[in-house]
Amino acid sequence: MKILIIANIRSQQGGITTQVLELNESLLKEGYETKIVSTHGSHTERFSSLFKAIKESFNCSVILGVGCAYYGIIPMLVSSLVSLISGKPVIYNFHDGQVEEFLKKYSGLLKLFFGRDKIIVATSFLGKSFGKYGFNSEIINNHLNEVGLKVNSSSVSGKKVIWARSFEELYRPDIALEAAKRTVNVCNAEFHFYGGGSLRDYYRSLYGSIRGIYFHDFVKREVLLEEYGKYDIFLNTSDYDNFPMSIVEAGMNGLQVLTSNAGGIASIYTGDEVTFFFKGNLDDCTERLNALLSDPGFYEYKKINLQEKIKGFTWESVRDNWISVFEGAVSKTQSMN
Repeated sequence: MKILIIANIRSQQGGITTQVLELNESLLKEGYETKIVSTHGSHTERFSSLFKAIKESFNCSVILGVGCAYYGIIPMLVSSLVSLISGKPVIYNFHDGQVEEFLKKYSGLLKLFFGRDKIIVATSFLGKSFGKYGFNSEIINNHLNEVGLKVNSSSVSGKKVIWARSFEELYRPDIALEAAKRTVNVCNAEFHFYGGGSLRDYYRSLYGSIRGIYFHDFVKREVLLEEYGKYDIFLNTSDYDNFPMSIVEAGMNGLQVLTSNAGGIASIYTGDEVTFFFKGNLDDCTERLNALLSDPGFYEYKKINLQEKIKGFTWESVRDNWISVFEGAVSKTQSMN
């Protein structure tokens, strides 16, 4: 079986790109032949990728279109068009915590493209949202090919905090930075912010001179995985989220996790594994951050429970589901011909 994967593959690996590459690697190890066509780039590059995908589709058995909301839906729309032209079965894979707002606006249009074709989602949060609008969804968790649990080797004080997302509104760096400003002196803590994004320089100009708040450039995933070990607490402040792999990676490295209860996060984890604050609520975030910094030992059990949960996010746990989806789509098409 040859699988054609159509997705926005970014040079700065993370998010959906990481998931696509992990899935691709797993499928190759299973003996499947795969081809990835990226629809990321300029308008000219996107247009060129459409023709490349059409050409590749005639030599494939099944198409997998991977995308997210708004402009991120382009790979899925391209996959739909390519499937129509080549007559090959198509499966979709959607990742995005903004699903409710997106489907409320565009579900009617999307049904013209997706119909009753299978849409794979990583959380029950997304599954319920697509089900609400009549789409055919199936839940298959995200996975990591290497889940190597580590003992945290950061400061004994337990007072080093890392935030590592993109400096964009939906990830709420403003809440993370303001909570850091309120907390840094009270608890004698350090806050380190990693990432790029359109708002990075703006926030750096506002908070970069505050003692205990440090800004770092975007680093590649393999570097960030090593950086996690320097810290005690991972802070996630997003307003929209689905299955952020950053929480998995932080937990894998033995960090406490303080996260908003946005989207799919609350459908994956419990309060015995991470510490939640109400999304968008600065006061609640600050209060819970203070508690973690003031008495880290009290919350030690959450780190242990989180690592136990993460052990299940492996290829072995989702292998049969993915293979069943691909083989089922091919068999269905063959029986109809």
